[in-house]
Amino acid sequence: MAAARARRLARVLPVVRSRYAAHAAACRERLARGERLSVAFLMCDASMFSGESVFLAMRDDPRFEPFIAVAPRVTRGEAFLRETLEKTVDTLEARYPGAVRRLYDPEAKRAERLEADLVFSTVIYEDQTLPDWTTERLSERSLVVLLYYGYGGLVFTNEEKTPFLPNIVFAWRYFVSNEATREMSVRRNPELAANTFAVGYCKMDRLAGLLAARDAAPRRKKVLICPHHTIDKATDGLALSTFLEHADLFLRLPGMFPDVDFVFRPHPLLFPRLATAKWWGEARTEAYRARMESLPNVEFQQGGDYFETFASSDALVHDCGSFLAEYFYTGRPQCYLLADDGTAESQFLPFSRRLLEHTVRACTDDDIVAFVRRVVVAGDDPGRAARDAFAAREVCVNHPHATDAVIAAVLAGITADGGKI
Repeated sequence: MAAARARRLARVLPVVRSRYAAHAAACRERLARGERLSVAFLMCDASMFSGESVFLAMRDDPRFEPFIAVAPRVTRGEAFLRETLEKTVDTLEARYPGAVRRLYDPEAKRAERLEADLVFSTVIYEDQTLPDWTTERLSERSLVVLLYYGYGGLVFTNEEKTPFLPNIVFAWRYFVSNEATREMSVRRNPELAANTFAVGYCKMDRLAGLLAARDAAPRRKKVLICPHHTIDKATDGLALSTFLEHADLFLRLPGMFPDVDFVFRPHPLLFPRLATAKWWGEARTEAYRARMESLPNVEFQQGGDYFETFASSDALVHDCGSFLAEYFYTGRPQCYLLADDGTAESQFLPFSRRLLEHTVRACTDDDIVAFVRRVVVAGDDPGRAARDAFAAREVCVNHPHATDAVIAAVLAGITADGGKI
């Protein structure tokens, strides 16, 4: 399969790049005539709207006419497709009335053709949605910019698979969060040297305003609990989840710390996976959810925007990928859950192992309880100064102006070099 993919990439890439040169020239001529460029922001889930700040900036820029395009997620069954599609459209339409286009009608099984001069996509896997919205297909009529839906470049699967994904290789521009990720990508696949740029993680620009507006009045402490979905260590290719080991503790913690508020926010794929016959099944999964929701100092969140949650929190307990880097933008401590001491070496790339050095790592229930008691309740956070310095230097690139860097890079590709890569 890898050999077949390599042959396809080699055959198609020159064709795609030739298309981009023509598209960039057309966009350059339109801008010279004072016309606006239509810009689509393509996604399958509102939580993957990593280009939201770019969308907002382009709404206020007379050179662009942006809109949001929602495609179906097709890899988790019909029920998940319908639920996710409706929730994503409703969430984004409420936020940006009139700016959202639904690309698929699940009743008629009809897909809408996406027309735009530029497409910002967070769909990195070709089978994640329908073939109409792969990068190769979109390149027939658009300049396609890939914005990774998470921070990226953290785990070994990023190094092994991501640099060869056709949706990324065929992108006109692939924007990554930091130089370490760009170097890793290009080292694995030299073809990415032409289209990959380290501009920062524009998704987090919006968080800066929320943090600044946070109420400084005395309030209860708040801890986020965010378990990952990779419970099937034999087949996932990524073994981060420790949920099964700590599930009972997560139910007990709120009672152990009644003066602390907890937000339980599982990865959107965790509970659908738990509900399958291979794992807990629907009845046990629903019983766990109901019990968690019944706890008086717990808010159960399932998907959607999490920036307000980040901004109002005091600490994070989790075993996720992107959150490991993203929470550094808050300046607050996090407790990272590891199955054992060897997990960091087996799952994480060198850059993310450096991230882990600035977290409190936990392998047992007792470790988690100690973190809440010492760091959250008692406020003992001795690593803060070193963590903040590391974040400013290597994690939060161009923050909070990564959005400006993205738009500047797009315009440079159109106007300065003719879009030739």
